[in-house]
Amino acid sequence: MATDELAEKLHRRLDLQDRAQPPRQPRVFNPHTEFKEFSRKQIRDMEQMFKRFDSGKDGFIDLMELKMMMEKLGAPQTHLGLKNMIREVDEDYDGKLSFREVSIH
Repeated sequence: MATDELAEKLHRRLDLQDRAQPPRQPRVFNPHTEFKEFSRKQIRDMEQMFKRFDSGKDGFIDLMELKMMMEKLGAPQTHLGLKNMIREVDEDYDGKLSFREVSIH
């Protein structure tokens, strides 16, 4: 009896939440419109640099790729330092950096 009542309340709450939240459209990232302060050449150069260090070719720079990037740039970091760098700019908290996240910081 009590479990049926609890289940009914839970279903009602979930229904209300589903109606209150409009479906979210995925946001398309366009660096040319988002970063108006950079020229097209600057954005292209940043994209090439990002792709050079994205060794997994997945569109993200993870911890190990960031480590290699910092070493190649002559500024090696500790594991903790790298994690802190990612934490500072990782907007979606996925533990890796997208081109957008790298560009805005």
